Amino acid sequence: MIYCVEDDRNIRELVVYTLSSTGMEAEGFEDGEVFFKALAERLPELILLDIMLPGDDGLTILKKLKEDK
Repeated sequence: MIYCVEDDRNIRELVVYTLSSTGMEAEGFEDGEVFFKALAERLPELILLDIMLPGDDGLTILKKLKEDK
């Protein structure tokens, strides 16, 4: 599973579509809040994380992930 955190809907859908069309399982999230809810349910093998996001930016999310390790 690959998670893509990207606030731009068009980019997020394109990334998820491209990954899915090559046989990978992918899911997209528009912000950190939705991402962390999904993360509590399932751990991905890879996270594609946009830096500029509404609310918590990508670097803040990355720090939280590192702290929760």
